[in-house]
Amino acid sequence: MNIEEIQHSELKNHINMIYMHGENDNQEAIRKTECEIKEYIRDKEFIISVEDGKPVKIPYANDGNYLVPIFTDALEYKNGMQYFSLNVMDENKEYIIEKLDYFKKLKEDPNFLGYIVNIARVSYIINITLL
Repeated sequence: MNIEEIQHSELKNHINMIYMHGENDNQEAIRKTECEIKEYIRDKEFIISVEDGKPVKIPYANDGNYLVPIFTDALEYKNGMQYFSLNVMDENKEYIIEKLDYFKKLKEDPNFLGYIVNIARVSYIINITLL
């Protein structure tokens, strides 16, 4: 599979629904949509930023916690790399196309908070409970 074939419009729709349910304070609908996201990401491949074959880690707060950026399509990857460039984080960045369980050891790391979807827009964090 190449980068142009990666399209996750269904995940983007789920993310939009999470925000809409949040605005309406509909926790039951949020939980249902999160279950749909969990099911959706189980067997899908995403664009994952890597550096020297390891996932790029974005610091989150000051206590060692981090997120790993993933992208839902080629345009979002391009925008994400521009974001990295603006924040002087783009050296030696590449990408792989893999399922989210590819880096299994991440889930064992207590500092790993999850994946951030489309970092340039900070659209959604897939936390470890959904993995």
